[in-house]
Amino acid sequence: MLEGSILQRLQKAHKDSKRPIRYGVYYKNTLVALCHALEDHILEDDSKPLVITAFQQGKWYLEEAERYADIANSSQLIAIMAAPDSGWQEHPSSKLSNIDLVAIQAEDPVAEDWHLIILSPRYTAMVICQELSEEDYGSLEQPQSDLERKFYGLWTFEPDLVRETALLAINHIESYDPELAQKLHEYEREINQTVATTEELATGVS
Repeated sequence: MLEGSILQRLQKAHKDSKRPIRYGVYYKNTLVALCHALEDHILEDDSKPLVITAFQQGKWYLEEAERYADIANSSQLIAIMAAPDSGWQEHPSSKLSNIDLVAIQAEDPVAEDWHLIILSPRYTAMVICQELSEEDYGSLEQPQSDLERKFYGLWTFEPDLVRETALLAINHIESYDPELAQKLHEYEREINQTVATTEELATGVS
């Protein structure tokens, strides 16, 4: 994991935890299908979540830009982190009032991350991954097909873990856009007053 990435910070926070996080390796095509399934729930629900994403590069956002315009209609606020390229900031969806783009620096470790964090009173979910480096592939050749690229990380519906990761992401955004980070913190605190904890879900208490 790259030092300073959101995934690395989460791993470090749980290094000595009694409930260690289980990570896996996923192909890009698997993550695309998974993220679409999690996003579909936003489109089908009326809970107006806070959504934080990292797309690595702006061109990957452009592939999903029309879809995110629809997701914005069902969300309180969407914050999107990506390296600024391919005209993503000029796409019409970037002009929507509840979509905020965060142009991260190319040397930022989050530029290698792929995140989808969804936080609402009734629904928490996230995918948080980082692309394997050339060193990670080792003796295996790096994939030639885009959809066969591999990512290391996890996905979960666990409310406590999703909220913790959302805070890590917001804190990272703060270094680029303090005003946006403040707005995200306000939404996050408002949502967390009503979202169930992992313990409450396990005991049936809410």
